[in-house]
Amino acid sequence: MPPPKTHRRSHRKSRNGCVECKRRHIRCDERRPACANCAIAERTCVFPPAAAPSSRQRLSPSPRRPSPRRQARAEHQSPSTRTPWDSGDARTPNDALPPRASHPLSSEPSPLPSFGESFPPSYDTPSSSSAASSSSSASSDPPLFTAEHLALLYHITQTEDNFFITPGQDFHVLEIALRFASSHPYLIDQVLALSALHKATIATASHDSRRFHRAATELQTRAIARFTRLSSLLPPEDTESSIPRFLFAATLSLHDLADTLSSVRTLHHSQFHVFVNRFVDCFRIHHGVRAVIRPIWQHLLTSELEPLLTSTQTARLHPETAAARAQDASAGHECRALYALLDTSDLGPVTVTACRDAVDQLQWAFDLHRNLPAPAAGPHAASAFSVTVSNDYVHVLRRLQPEAVVVLAYYGVLLHHCKHYWIFGNAGAFVVRAIAQHLGAYWQHVMAWPLRMVDADCEDMSVLSGQPNDP
Repeated sequence: MPPPKTHRRSHRKSRNGCVECKRRHIRCDERRPACANCAIAERTCVFPPAAAPSSRQRLSPSPRRPSPRRQARAEHQSPSTRTPWDSGDARTPNDALPPRASHPLSSEPSPLPSFGESFPPSYDTPSSSSAASSSSSASSDPPLFTAEHLALLYHITQTEDNFFITPGQDFHVLEIALRFASSHPYLIDQVLALSALHKATIATASHDSRRFHRAATELQTRAIARFTRLSSLLPPEDTESSIPRFLFAATLSLHDLADTLSSVRTLHHSQFHVFVNRFVDCFRIHHGVRAVIRPIWQHLLTSELEPLLTSTQTARLHPETAAARAQDASAGHECRALYALLDTSDLGPVTVTACRDAVDQLQWAFDLHRNLPAPAAGPHAASAFSVTVSNDYVHVLRRLQPEAVVVLAYYGVLLHHCKHYWIFGNAGAFVVRAIAQHLGAYWQHVMAWPLRMVDADCEDMSVLSGQPNDP
């Protein structure tokens, strides 16, 4: 006698379940905004977008010839009775592509990959209801810190390099990032991203360098997404979040400057316009840093960050005018040839003014480098120019106007002065030589001093920052 047949128990599939339940292969009750499984486990519940049927599927022609009655009905159908799907140029909801994520501190599209491109949907995607929730619920993302992240944290404590902008303050910045890790997780993400970038810079094996660069990009992208989401819920002058927001903006600008200088080593000889545009994007992001800092600056001066800010404060925080600097015996003359170039230029008044303002800012950055004690002088002086240079100059630089490009070459000398800081290295020399090669013999007079400074490769910083001879 044959054994009785065993019937498989019926099971209703969850076709529209959330991402997390599908990944775990468990049944989802499809309750929104959070299903029961995710609510109990306190996980972020995300539902995939509903797949609408395409117009091609709904209007696919039948292989059989339509009946005469149906054909006559279709031919005599009035336009007012047709549905939107009857139109030949109708678009389904899936035809529109989502916009690419933008940098939170720049009005231009970010060169970084978008948030969705960098991570799978379950990595750190906010739920659909997070936009309407409070800041506390918006900051309750899954931490998702791995053993690799702990190793990056440990690396900051062990490196002998001056990690952040202000030497001697690495542990203070790290302590603040850890303290705000739960309420403002974007700061610890960005600190870890900078640590990964440092490991990529010092790695001896190319595959290790690529791996750490990838980790740095992923962490930075996650930090940007979290910062954008949380900052949208707070006013710009909010003082309770001023410290993590300032440190995030400063660390992000440092990271972006490092990425920019890293790219010039490969772009300077074959793609000069891309090489210059990387600086343009960098300057615009640094302008965003200034926009973040401006509403909370006075509060920061009385906060626990005061020791980090006083060094720049005592070395003339705000750039002076060229007339006032000319009467200052301590002011340098690194940009003397640039002033002479603009005095005899045949450019329009708007372009000349934009370039002259940039030269003023650059000379102030040179003076800042001279007045600050080493090794704090390097990163502060280099960042000072990128943050304060005007948008008008950035527009002129994007057009590859030779006078604006020459100003960038002199900025390369300032970067070369700071070559011992791990972010800069030999990038300043690459900048100067790339611009000299691009401009050619016609501009060799004004480019003589920058080339002499990088070719000398002098270790004595007092000699490098001294008054240059006439080229």
